[in-house]
Amino acid sequence: MSDTQGEESVVITERSIHAYLEDLAAREPTPGGGSVAALVGALAAGLAAMVANFTRGSKKYAAVAPEVEHRLAQLGHSLQTLEELVQKDIDAYGAVGVGFAMPRGTAAERSTRSSHIQRASVAATEVLFEIADACTDVSGHAMWLAKHGNTNLVSDAVMAVLLTDAALRGTVVTIESSLSFLKDANVVAAMRDRLVAYERVSRIREEALSLTR
Repeated sequence: MSDTQGEESVVITERSIHAYLEDLAAREPTPGGGSVAALVGALAAGLAAMVANFTRGSKKYAAVAPEVEHRLAQLGHSLQTLEELVQKDIDAYGAVGVGFAMPRGTAAERSTRSSHIQRASVAATEVLFEIADACTDVSGHAMWLAKHGNTNLVSDAVMAVLLTDAALRGTVVTIESSLSFLKDANVVAAMRDRLVAYERVSRIREEALSLTR
């Protein structure tokens, strides 16, 4: 474990990649899968933005210039959002961990502990949905750039699609796992309904790969 893992004032994305990987590999609950998915999504957004930047300003792609500018702006927003979610997921699951560490010697303490864990778990799952939504947005922009962006960078755009696919699939798995800990049947049912929206995105992977064959 790195020396700075316990320093709450240090935002993890402001530290080195090496420090993040050390924390990830350590025997600690965070950072975990959600944080990794957000980071992978952010990498995809950056890669797709690179393709857009190599497309903008070129006479060859003048016909799609306005769309490129629009998508570049959206990718910038997604990149910022996902970078923030790397830390937000850590904080959210840290709050769950606080609940598990609460005393449970009396009935009142057990009730308080259970309520805290449930509230924190719902909040942490909502963060996962934020990650999934942001990855979905990046996937759409990356796919468009793979089809209409600079042809010299089609493999980079496709890689961005594949990264978001992996991040999204992993996030969905994590959400499904989290639902097993939630006790409110209405909340669980509503979240399961929301998962359906990500099925369409998972089918983009093969379409993207076909562009490089």
